Order: sequence, then C-alpha cells, then structure tokens
Amino acid sequence: MKTFRCILWLMLLPLWVMAVADAAAPNMGAVLKNARFISYTPRSFSVVNGQTLPASSEGITEDLKLLRPNFDSLITYSCSNGLDHVPAAAEKLGYLAIIVGIWDPKSEIEIQNSIRLAKKHPKLIIAISIGNEGIYARHYTPMDVEKTYHRIRRELPSVSLTTSEPFFLYLKPEYFDFFNKMDLLLPNIHPTFETWFNPSDAQNAATFVLNVAAKLQSQYPQPLLVKETGLPSGPASTGFTEAHQSAFWAEILKQSAPSETRAVSCFEAFDAPWKPAVTREYFPGSDHLQEAYWGFFTVDGKSKPVVNAIRLIRGKR
Repeated sequence: MKTFRCILWLMLLPLWVMAVADAAAPNMGAVLKNARFISYTPRSFSVVNGQTLPASSEGITEDLKLLRPNFDSLITYSCSNGLDHVPAAAEKLGYLAIIVGIWDPKSEIEIQNSIRLAKKHPKLIIAISIGNEGIYARHYTPMDVEKTYHRIRRELPSVSLTTSEPFFLYLKPEYFDFFNKMDLLLPNIHPTFETWFNPSDAQNAATFVLNVAAKLQSQYPQPLLVKETGLPSGPASTGFTEAHQSAFWAEILKQSAPSETRAVSCFEAFDAPWKPAVTREYFPGSDHLQEAYWGFFTVDGKSKPVVNAIRLIRGKR
C-alpha cells in the first residue's frame, strides 16, 4: 500500500507543479486591458563601433523610477548584457507585467536567462518574445524561432511565448502557420515607413495603425499587443517634431481603448543616440537618423510633451 501511494504521488506531482505554475501565471486578457506598456531599452546600454556597453543595475533602477508614474508594464528586447536585471528592479518598484525579449533566438545565454527569469518572477513576466524583426532582416529563420519556442515551452508550460516582426509579414500566407503557433501577436506597425505618411497628419497615422491591428485580428485568434508604433520627435529636418509625436499618441489613445484582446504599447522609453549606426548595419540603405528620437524621454531623462499628452488622455478614462 505504501509503495502504491508513492507511485501515485510521483504520478500526480507533475500535474500539481503545473497547476501551481498556472495559478501564478498572470491573466493575459486582464493585463492587456489594464496595463500601460512601454518598450524599454536602458539608457546605460549602448552599442558603439561594434562594442556593447552592458546596462547597469543602478541605471535600470533609475530609469524605472522615472517611468513608473506613467507606466506599469515593460517590453524589453534582450535578456543579456545587463538587461536581465530589469525584472528584479521592476518587481521592487511595483510594476504589473513584463514581456521579456530575446534578441537572438540562437543565443544560449538569452535562452537560459529567459527561463531563469520567468521561473524567478512568475507573477511579473507575462510572456517571452523570441526575436525582434530578425526574420524580416534575415538574421535568423522561422525555424530558429520555433526551435527556441519548443525548448522554452518544455521548461515553462504556462508562460506565453511569441515573437515580433513588421506587420506585413503577418499578412503573408506563407507565415500564417508560423504566427498561429504563437500565444500572443506582437507586431510592429509603423506608419512612418509608409509612402503616404505625413508627420503632421496624426489622425490618418493613428487610423492606419488601428486598421492594421483590426485586420490582423480578423485573421488570427490570439490577443494582440502592438509592440512598436508612433512617431520620433526628430530630426526636425525630416519633418519630425515633438509636437507631431505628441499629437499622434494623443490621437491613437483617443481612438483605442485597451481591451482583453487588443492593446497598444508606447514606443519607446528613451532616446538612443547610438541607434542610427546600429540600425544602418541591421537595415542597410538609409541613414535611419530618426532612430535616435523615438523616446518619450530624452537620453538625459527629461520628459517630452508626449508624456503630458498620454497622461491627460488616460486621466479622462
């Protein structure tokens, strides 16, 4: 009888562990409806002349304190080079949710860190995003993403897994099966790269983003979080200004109340003067000067007018 009980316990133990994990996992629909997401790269992190300067835990804490009055949830792009310190700092500061990013789906360090962090912060980490626009840039393949997806899934049966690519890849039939395997859609929808785009036409730009999101939702059953959209605040020589950036975000937030199936993340937390050079290597053929100006805050931590704009819109809800 004792032997039978031991065998029964061993059989039930995996189910008990999974049930505990499920109970700890955040509810995706509730988070999308109530969270205020912003995409985040630490100011203490940079890549210059091919040399990576890792983010510091002190710098991350300083950043997250600055963001916390207006945002309670984060999307990161990597979990190496110091960015693995983000969840611990966010948890101490009372953040609601994090989508942890893996920059390179083939990176053993990032894979192991993502699993470790999700196990350590089960109530905070709502999802893991395996890659960012690397399929479009041909830096890795859907098969690379799927391989990492299945590896993480074996370790983390209750954590949502996804990837992030430009929206038009989601609309190509050859990718339908691939994106349908994801637990969450996390597209980048940038009106700034459309031929008709005018920085001063906030209403048309915002409507475009929401129409694309609606089209994706008509083709996929998963909940959707727009990972990247928006306008940079410069350079002024190309027609981008802080006023246009602020107008776009005021417009898109007016048009889109978050729900359990769709939300829009703000993009992004801080300006990054080092990004144009790196982006030129990733996507050759343009100077990409606007990549330095997407922040809601300057690299010195000064808020732009867009921060007040989103505060006013959200205050009316």
